[in-house]
Amino acid sequence: MDIRRLEAFRKVYELGSFSKAGQELFLSQPTISAHVLSLEQELSTQLFDRLGRTILSTQAGEILYRHSLEVFAALENAKAEISLLQKKIAGEILVGGSTIPATYILPKYLAEFTRRYPDVRVRLTVGDSQEIIGKVSSGELSLGVVGSSNNDPDLIFTPLIEDTLLIAVSPTLPGIMEHFSDGLVRLNADELRNWPWVLRELGSGTRKAFDQSLANLGIDIRGLDAAIEARTQESVIQCAYYGLGLCVTSRFAVQNFIDKGDLLPVAVEGLSMQRSFHIVQNAKRYVFPAMRFFLEFLNK
Repeated sequence: MDIRRLEAFRKVYELGSFSKAGQELFLSQPTISAHVLSLEQELSTQLFDRLGRTILSTQAGEILYRHSLEVFAALENAKAEISLLQKKIAGEILVGGSTIPATYILPKYLAEFTRRYPDVRVRLTVGDSQEIIGKVSSGELSLGVVGSSNNDPDLIFTPLIEDTLLIAVSPTLPGIMEHFSDGLVRLNADELRNWPWVLRELGSGTRKAFDQSLANLGIDIRGLDAAIEARTQESVIQCAYYGLGLCVTSRFAVQNFIDKGDLLPVAVEGLSMQRSFHIVQNAKRYVFPAMRFFLEFLNK
């Protein structure tokens, strides 16, 4: 099987477009189409359903894509091991991060790591914690840094850094300054149901940690007035900044707003929200040299 045709197929699958795959690989759309058609003829089956401008993978396409990931990973491993013989760390690492790690934690690590090992290429994917964990589990990502974990026996979760979640609110939210004293907005647990909230979506590590912390106080998160549900941490903070409700976010993300007085920290008696960001990796995947060095670098 021609590796160039397989690479064209993989890009069409991932991008859902022949033209975008061509742009990614610096090939014309007709060339990409010809590569995929040759694969279909070789395998005697259709890999994609072409519905107008929409491209959908067939069951055969799903199978081929899954195995193609193993093929390209094996090639990267071979190149990395050969480079290691030459005392050179090289290769590609596919790193995933949930919103906070990808925005506030990983960039610093990646900058220092790539300066130290300039022949290593890093591709960073951003998603919520469950998305990143799922991509690590399926083999689409080499590793991830996320704000939650699960009990999948094939996954290894290693604590990386501690985080504190804060409740923050704009001083412009009507009625909130009546509860402000000594630099804090002070609320009791029962009052949390009386205010509008800007929450992260289901699947985010922040939402999961907040849910668990409320449950420890006997409060069901579904009882809160969720005025807005947002997919990114930045959207949550901006909505809170404009007075749409209280928000829960990482200290990494909100501290600058608090320092400027644009948002006020909220203290709730008995509510403490600590969590760890974890490195997640698939125990079944081969750890090639570049990834091994990156893991050692993160865990220093």
